[in-house]
Amino acid sequence: MLVGKNKVTIRQAFIIFIVSTLSPAIRLFPTDCARLGEEAAWIAPIISAVPLLLICVVLNAFFKNQNAANLADVFTLSLGKIAGKTVISFYLFWSVILYFLYIRYYVERLMSSLFPNSDMRFFIITIMIVVYLAARGKIEAFARFSELSFLVFTVVLTIFFILLIPNVKMSNLFPLTYHDIIPAAKATYPVLGIWGYITLVFFLGENIMDKDRINKIYKKSVLFIAVMASLTVLFVVGSLGYKVVQRMSLPFFNATKLITVMETLDRLESVLLAIWVVADFIVITLFVIIIMHIMKSLFSVSESKYFASPVILFGYVGSQFLTSNRFEFELFSNTVGLTGNIVVCFIIPAIVLVIGKLRRKI
Repeated sequence: MLVGKNKVTIRQAFIIFIVSTLSPAIRLFPTDCARLGEEAAWIAPIISAVPLLLICVVLNAFFKNQNAANLADVFTLSLGKIAGKTVISFYLFWSVILYFLYIRYYVERLMSSLFPNSDMRFFIITIMIVVYLAARGKIEAFARFSELSFLVFTVVLTIFFILLIPNVKMSNLFPLTYHDIIPAAKATYPVLGIWGYITLVFFLGENIMDKDRINKIYKKSVLFIAVMASLTVLFVVGSLGYKVVQRMSLPFFNATKLITVMETLDRLESVLLAIWVVADFIVITLFVIIIMHIMKSLFSVSESKYFASPVILFGYVGSQFLTSNRFEFELFSNTVGLTGNIVVCFIIPAIVLVIGKLRRKI
């Protein structure tokens, strides 16, 4: 399909969603799924695929009649102008909070792994300059970069999985019984908290050409992300054991340290760190673009790019003062953040769909 000016396809929209979840998935899924699901941690992404499929069905229902350009329009149509604007304002607030969090996670990761005792402001300024250029540019350029990153991430992660096979112990993953169903279901909490970002992507709806064809792509996308997330948890827990993983902050790095090829090639975690930095750039840029589009809808302006500079400046300031230390923002992210994501990205859209159907607006 030919892509129009400043437009992306629904396939590219799903690819942007998938690559934007890589950074939080590597950080959260192994640790939190191991803590909640124990040996059954690797099953959590498979179970989580069901709610993700359902929210894709909801999104398809929003746009299949082509009477709404983006998610903000859906809220206004379904709830009315005043209630719709109120809900959109809440989504703006929540997206800004997530934006701040991801900037801090990016900075803290660099400072803890490569540049200890450095001034965080330098790293914030650096990433903000690059994000600004990407957000001001054409969305199709960002989509093409995400497609390239998607291919690279898939190849690199597949290689890591293969190299980790000798370190996996079946005793860390089995036996599983019916008693593990409840722990595995509990472990879907962090997974759904991240996968809900697919809903936020559709605030960019006017830039997605064929969003009425969500049903043509979402099943393959959900299958891919569920398999990759499950394998990520499986290889980390299988290599280290859930009791060890649940006490680690970055267990995927520790798992990759086990890799040695022919006793000469090791320390491959540096490769993972490199793609992680790229993944951070993608998710931060995505939230900047989402915030710009929400503000465009909320304030009824013609171009979202007018908000690029204030959003970038606000990110620089807000990310430094959101929390005072790493413990606080990790605690906020893993409790309030994940719960809020599930409410914002799964529960509210489902309610809006019911109201829209009852009012015959959707």
